[in-house]
Amino acid sequence: METPEEEVIPTPVEEALAEKEPENLLEQLAAKRREISDTREVDIPVPGYDTEPPLLLIRYRLLDGHELTQIGIRIRRQQKGDRWMRALNAALDTFIAACVGIYVDLGEGDVQPLTYKGEPIHGFTPELAEALQFEDDLPERASTRHIVMGLFANNDVAVTQHSYILNRWFQNTSLDINQEMLLEGNL
Repeated sequence: METPEEEVIPTPVEEALAEKEPENLLEQLAAKRREISDTREVDIPVPGYDTEPPLLLIRYRLLDGHELTQIGIRIRRQQKGDRWMRALNAALDTFIAACVGIYVDLGEGDVQPLTYKGEPIHGFTPELAEALQFEDDLPERASTRHIVMGLFANNDVAVTQHSYILNRWFQNTSLDINQEMLLEGNL
């Protein structure tokens, strides 16, 4: 006895792809690949400074696998036991390694380097703490991690949320991460 074959109905996406010229589809995919490979930096707002201009942004560069591996090795060596502290320090060290500079968005896409005493702030430096007036909240011998935590108002959850956003961008550099996170209601 022969069983009738079920009719396979193409999805709307499959139908749209079938209607496209193969060359056009390949051109679109090649353009997408170029966009992914050309995008090497992203500006991500700092929680708490992200609702209305001026927005405080951190510009990050894409880290390679070797850099991320080195961060992981260092964290495992330094931080035994406490998983939360390992995750937090891994996020902080990733921010530090990937940071290109601190920027400010004055509104309508007017993004400029944040300057202090006439010089751009290139990372999580004592000048950043002094410029934003949280240097008195830091320990006497503040590490770069202390400065990052100070920028995030010592809010562990804000750091982990920011890390989540950066990691999403690391996975797909063609994302407009700020727009995507706003649409998802996560920023």
